[in-house]
Amino acid sequence: MGPLLTVGELVSRNAALFPDCIGTRDLARSMTFRQWNERSCRLANALLGLGLSKGDRVGVLAYNCVEWMEIYTATAKAGLVVVPMNFRLIGPEIRYIAGNAEISAFIVQHDFVEVVDSIRADLPTRTSNYIHFGYPQSPTGYRCYEGLIAAASVSEPACEVLPEDVWTLMYTSGTTGLPKGALRNHGAFAIHHLTLALELEFTRADIGLLLMPMCHANSLFFCFTCTARGATAFVY
Repeated sequence: MGPLLTVGELVSRNAALFPDCIGTRDLARSMTFRQWNERSCRLANALLGLGLSKGDRVGVLAYNCVEWMEIYTATAKAGLVVVPMNFRLIGPEIRYIAGNAEISAFIVQHDFVEVVDSIRADLPTRTSNYIHFGYPQSPTGYRCYEGLIAAASVSEPACEVLPEDVWTLMYTSGTTGLPKGALRNHGAFAIHHLTLALELEFTRADIGLLLMPMCHANSLFFCFTCTARGATAFVY
C-alpha cells in the first residue's frame, strides 16, 4: 500500500483494522468491513476468472443497492474500469455507451434484463459475459452474480493497481450531443476521498447516507469518503 490508498486498499485496510464494524449497507443488507472485503475479493477474482484483464471495461446497470459498493471495490481491486450507466437510459442510449466504452462484461440488475435483452444483439461482440443479480434465478444467457462470488477465491487479486491506472469511465448526459466518456484514475479519487473526509471532519462513528443515484459521479465522489475514515456508507 502506498501513501494514498485506492478504494480496494481502503476496504482491505478497514477489514484488517475494524473487521466487525459495519462498512456498508442498504435497506435490505449490511456488511462488516471483513464481509465487504471478502465478497469484493471474490467478485474481483471471479471477473478475472472470466477472462477479463487489467484495463478491461465492466458496464453496470442497476438501481441503488449495496451491490454497487461491492462492484466498485471489486473492479478497483482487479484493475478493471467500471462503466456506470444511468438507470433512466433507454435501450439505444445504453447500446451507444456500451459500444463506445467497449465493455467486456455487463452486470445487470434483474429489473433491467428486459431492456438489455432488447439490444443485446447489437452490443459489442467482446461483451460475452452477462452477469445478473437481484432475483433468485438468473435468466438464460446470464451468469449468477452470487454464484460467481461463492465459487471464487477470497484472496486479494494478484493484480498491481497504480494511482495512474484508470478506474472509472463515466458518461456525460449528452444534452448537447452524444454522451462523452470521462476517465478518472485511482489517484484522483484517493486524493478526493481523503481531503473531503478531512474537510467534513468525518469519524469512524459517522454514517454517510447516499441519496444520489449510485451510477452518478456525485455518489462516487462521496461514497468512499466514508470508507476513508472507517465510517459506514449507507446506500439508500
